[in-house]
Amino acid sequence: MSTKLYLIATAERLFAEHGINAVSMRKIAADAGQRNDNAVKYHFDSKQGLVDAIFEHRQVPIDARRVALIDTFDSEGRGSDPYAIAEAFVRPLAELLDGAPSGSWYLRFCVQAAYSVHRDVPTLTLTKLEARPGGRGLAVLRERAYGMLRDTLPEPLVAQRWWHFTGFLAHALADLEARRHAGGLHELGSAELFVAGLLDSAAAVLTAPCRPSTLRQARAEAGAAVRSS
Repeated sequence: MSTKLYLIATAERLFAEHGINAVSMRKIAADAGQRNDNAVKYHFDSKQGLVDAIFEHRQVPIDARRVALIDTFDSEGRGSDPYAIAEAFVRPLAELLDGAPSGSWYLRFCVQAAYSVHRDVPTLTLTKLEARPGGRGLAVLRERAYGMLRDTLPEPLVAQRWWHFTGFLAHALADLEARRHAGGLHELGSAELFVAGLLDSAAAVLTAPCRPSTLRQARAEAGAAVRSS
């Protein structure tokens, strides 16, 4: 493994375990066995550059797998099915856990990057993630989910529902990663059953009906936004 990749792997683990704010570039270099305290700055320029490198290292192969799944589901005529959308989102990330015999930290790193406020690294958003290398499949899934949701929900709830979907899955997969790293799922069953149940729950998030009162409120807010624009 090259020095650059070893620094990426070390930073991913430390960020996942302790948070991005709590880990210095000097600590990353030391844990990666680098005698030069400035090794991270030399290879990545800044903590932001290192975070970007972690995402690109992981997201490019994840996206290739995601796009392949989307193509398969399209060929089967179910590319816009909520279960297919959920599976194309989840499966490449769950498979990443299976391919990491020494443990995986990427999913917990994602939660740290997306749901924490960092001094040196802007909080990640889904829009920013789609714009990065390896974001094509995620953009396709969002477009398909939006198209499906717009059949039944007014516009404010469409974006909200996608936010619920992705946030739920990110945290559930990070929890799966942590539990596997700690030694098993125990009362939750096998990893395979966990993922199967997760797909069902994710599809339910996309397809859950709204109460009439929620629909009225969303339509009222949408109308007020149009009038004020």
